[in-house]
Amino acid sequence: MKRILVLFVIFLTVVSCDLKDDCGSCFTPPRQFNFEFVDKDTEENLFVNDTFDKDAVIVIDENDDDVNFQIIFYNERYILTLSEIGWELDPKVYTVKLSDEVSVIFELDMDHISEECCSYFVVENFNLQTYEYTESNITGIIQVKI
Repeated sequence: MKRILVLFVIFLTVVSCDLKDDCGSCFTPPRQFNFEFVDKDTEENLFVNDTFDKDAVIVIDENDDDVNFQIIFYNERYILTLSEIGWELDPKVYTVKLSDEVSVIFELDMDHISEECCSYFVVENFNLQTYEYTESNITGIIQVKI
């Protein structure tokens, strides 16, 4: 009986230590990148005013591989959504071809952080070439002025 009691105490000690080390790990994937393309003077959405055809848009990476994207209608504007980028930790270059004449090129460098039972991604560097842009603190939409 004494042996069973000792084994039971050892079992409880091991289990309680394991429970203390398990802090309920969490994981946050990379953020979604959302772009709105607007006229630099009027800020009119360039898909709404038919400057660009949303069905002709192509997104590629630096290896000319296609990148999945969606164009959604949100708040009376068309937004290009890239939800599958940001997983790679090496710097990447992406090109959004809006037409044969207009391409938006941006560089993205991500980092993966693991601390206090949580794992998440942070943007180390985002650089959009050629065009001026702003990013909304509220929606996170990157407004590119063309």
